[in-house]
Amino acid sequence: MFTAPAPQMSSSLPPAAPVRDRAVDVTSLAFLHVDRAGLIQDWNPAAERLFGWSRAEVIGRPVADTIIPQYLRSAHNAGFARRLVTGEGDGTGHRVEVPAAHRDGRELRISMMIDAVGDQGFTAFVSDQTDFHLAQQELQRSNTLISAILQHTTAMISAKDLNGSFLFVNGEYERVFQVTAADVVGRNEAEILAASVAAVGRAHDVEVTGTGTAKTVLEEIPFGDDIRQYVVTRVPLTDPDGTVYGVCTIAIDDTARRRNEATIAEGEQRFWTTVNNAPGMLYQYRMEPNGETTFPFVSDGCREIFQLEPEQIVADAAVVLDTIAPEDQESFVASVVRSAQTMEPWDWRGSTIRADGSRRWLYGVSRPHLDAWGAIVWDGMLLDRTRERDTELDLASVRDDLENLVDRLAVASFDAVPGPDGPIAPAGGTDPVAALEALVVPSEHAGLAELWQAAVRGERVDAARTGPDGPVHIRMRCRRENGRTVIGVAGFALGRAR
Repeated sequence: MFTAPAPQMSSSLPPAAPVRDRAVDVTSLAFLHVDRAGLIQDWNPAAERLFGWSRAEVIGRPVADTIIPQYLRSAHNAGFARRLVTGEGDGTGHRVEVPAAHRDGRELRISMMIDAVGDQGFTAFVSDQTDFHLAQQELQRSNTLISAILQHTTAMISAKDLNGSFLFVNGEYERVFQVTAADVVGRNEAEILAASVAAVGRAHDVEVTGTGTAKTVLEEIPFGDDIRQYVVTRVPLTDPDGTVYGVCTIAIDDTARRRNEATIAEGEQRFWTTVNNAPGMLYQYRMEPNGETTFPFVSDGCREIFQLEPEQIVADAAVVLDTIAPEDQESFVASVVRSAQTMEPWDWRGSTIRADGSRRWLYGVSRPHLDAWGAIVWDGMLLDRTRERDTELDLASVRDDLENLVDRLAVASFDAVPGPDGPIAPAGGTDPVAALEALVVPSEHAGLAELWQAAVRGERVDAARTGPDGPVHIRMRCRRENGRTVIGVAGFALGRAR
């Protein structure tokens, strides 16, 4: 039997095409075949499910018009042409991830492997990565949000493994202990803090990791001659299977509150007494990014200025604008918009009409700043300057009466306008040159030109000169009248008896 001839193996193998066709039909990967003209020649059931087109609809249809998003078709056509010319192209023989289009217009994210098949064009196996891509984006957003919170919170946050070595510290931890994360990670707390403090912290860490439950305690940490008190919460860090691999520590500085509760209460009372007894109205005005405005705070001075209760203004900021006098509302709104756009201090003068019909003249000033949420916040005050304005009006009236009296007492009073060679008379007016020269002796005539030029420059001219009958006082005032410069001239005999 050892000499029996061995059976002969057939040299022909069963055809592979039917098996491969069957595999292509049942695979969960989309399969497509594109000829060198860019037309689809084959399309399996998975491709129908992925892209929403039936095989009968897509055979002979350009692949660019079928699964390529509109904004990428030019780039696709250029790349396809490059493959036809060179036989090479981006993605051939490699797994690539690109955008694609569903029949209903949705954008997909697909992963595909492209293979060149000679004169028959190209084939590709495609998998849907849309859900994975969206999950990755969401994960990235979550990580960004968590990182922003960790790095900008005022709490010290750290993580350590079961051996007590640091895995992470946030920005506040770096600031408080004047270290960097690179210096801390991999080291234990005893290398950074006093041994007694580190020992207490380590004992709490071991308890939390041992029990698998969170714990909050008050801990004291020395900083030179000062001792700060922190409310410290520790939570266990676990793997997906629930295995504890470390501890996260969140420490909030509670020193000031614990030391100064009574002082704070006293200071708050003093603050409110000062605010509510200060002249005018102190306030905080807030403009959100969407344009919504509120008064988070107003002092009791609003009662005197607007005849409104603080609660009314806090509930609806529009009640303040409603009291602004109609002729001043445009300037009020414009001043707020300008301050918001430039972030320069707000400064406004105008009037308000109160519920009883009386008018109050106001002066408002505040300084804007951006808060952490992107809102613009103004902290400032509104002062009631009604009495001051009444005084100003009274003074202006007195000045006008005095000017009129002075004009009546003058030995000479006339108007002149600047000319190319000196003063000239308005239509029908007195010759100013002759009138000026008549006020003084001839030896003083030359100095009159200097006084005239000063008046033309807008200066107030008051000068003592020698007149024919004794000392005289010459006064010149510049003003604008009907679009031109006019100089009012008056002369007074200082020694003249009346």
